Amino acid sequence: MEVSHSVKERTIAENSLVILLQGLCGHITTVDLRDESTATGRITSVDAFMNVRLAEVTFTDRQGAVSQLDELFVTGRNVRYVHIPDEVDIRATIERQLQAIHRVRYFGGRDKGRKEFPRAKYK
Repeated sequence: MEVSHSVKERTIAENSLVILLQGLCGHITTVDLRDESTATGRITSVDAFMNVRLAEVTFTDRQGAVSQLDELFVTGRNVRYVHIPDEVDIRATIERQLQAIHRVRYFGGRDKGRKEFPRAKYK
């Protein structure tokens, strides 16, 4: 699992269910798009804005024409629905993703290392 280095992206992911989608990396799933087309493939990455990158994709457009693609990038605003595979434990996946975010946020221990959110300096 890859955790974003951007504080903004980690904060968005931590406070939304996009972390569930990030936990689906490596799983084969179907993404329904707003234009009534579908893409089925292996999720390779998801960012905090729900942009999804799929590999080994079967793309079906709204007329029913099927295409095989090596890779497909779907912007978050075009995603209507993501099918969660049956074998995925949703609760465990969310907890695992939150732990990964907290490992990055608090690297070096709670009171050691660089603070991600430094305290305000007193005048």
